[in-house]
Amino acid sequence: MGSKAVSNTGPIIHLTEINLIKILNIFQNITIPEEVKKELIKNNVPIPKRIKITKLKPESKDKTKILTNEYNLDLGEAEAISLALQEKVDYFLTDDLDARQIAKEFKLETHGTIGIILRAFKEKIISKEKTIEKIKELKTNSSLFITQDLISEVVESVKNFRG
Repeated sequence: MGSKAVSNTGPIIHLTEINLIKILNIFQNITIPEEVKKELIKNNVPIPKRIKITKLKPESKDKTKILTNEYNLDLGEAEAISLALQEKVDYFLTDDLDARQIAKEFKLETHGTIGIILRAFKEKIISKEKTIEKIKELKTNSSLFITQDLISEVVESVKNFRG
């Protein structure tokens, strides 16, 4: 534990959709930028009390402009990456493929919704059965775009996990 994370909108929305937002407790601190807060409010997603909203410093705002212009990222993703760099966090949480690629260029360790669920399982926060149920729910009850092949692959690896 003891880890710090910055999230963009996706994982918070998707975990809320499958009633699993509490597993974000696997991170000691979670922070989001202003734009992610606005996106969550716009999507009627309640922001968990333990998620802190952090303002970007001027140099991070400059970094955000570069990320939106040069990399064509949405403002929420760009602000979240800038904030992750500003706060020197352990993890950047996103389901956005472009944001993941760019975050890797900045040496940020990224995890998406599935990765967060798997980590909660490995840390024995949720059972094997619940993990499998919630992974399957991502396909049916969430707005996350995910293939059935990926669902099957993840479910299989959870079934075979010996920990």
